[in-house]
Amino acid sequence: MIKNLIRCTVCNQATPNYQGNELSQAHSLPGVEWSENDLASAREFLRTHLGHKLEEILIEEDSWVSEKPRHNPLRVSYGYAGNDEKRFLVRRTKLALDQPASYEIVAGRMAIFNVSLKVRENDILREVFADKGLSPLLKERMKKFIRVFQDEMTRISVEKVEEEIEDIDDEEGSALVYAGLKNSHWERILSRCRLYFEKSELNELRRFVEENRHPPDALAIQIERRIAIIPLSGEESVEGLQGRKETEEELENRLITFSKKRL
Repeated sequence: MIKNLIRCTVCNQATPNYQGNELSQAHSLPGVEWSENDLASAREFLRTHLGHKLEEILIEEDSWVSEKPRHNPLRVSYGYAGNDEKRFLVRRTKLALDQPASYEIVAGRMAIFNVSLKVRENDILREVFADKGLSPLLKERMKKFIRVFQDEMTRISVEKVEEEIEDIDDEEGSALVYAGLKNSHWERILSRCRLYFEKSELNELRRFVEENRHPPDALAIQIERRIAIIPLSGEESVEGLQGRKETEEELENRLITFSKKRL
């Protein structure tokens, strides 16, 4: 896994740093295998930027997000890298399995927006029919439970969903995440189910909910997110903005302004 980058301070471009600057020894790293294309790309970067001032920037591993899941190698990801003085937004692009990923310093800030909520009906039905503790009759009627669940979801605002959940599984930086609803929502769902199910069936439903409500299990809701890059204003350069630590208040104001423009 790449842990740091070499950045050209003149061109503001970057390449992975395979074991410091000793690219010829990269294959000696235990448990790591860099392809010849990876190493050739890094060597070409050093040749292209010969004579330029280079610096090493450390990747913030927990900052990376992609709109595709981690197990998909062909994706565009965004994350941060920096040192004690500077922090940069980095775009990592992998377009083909036989080509190295490219890294680019982006003039902007990353923002993540929730765009949709979904009840995972197919996942729920698979879990229902695999559950030996549910009676055959109840299994046939579980679509009614799902409809009640979906109706409860219409009460939740996508913009404020974080206030309605108690745990979340973000699949290691994917923009598609799974979250468990707070207990108050499940109590309301089960209370409404009393209109459609017998008491014995309600006991089975409660047990099913308790066993499957936490992410990434079937009753965890699906939250789809989108990554947006907030551009720098005209008077700001990459060095000007990202060469200092932006305060939380400044970033929040930038997000509000950007959101209003999108709407």
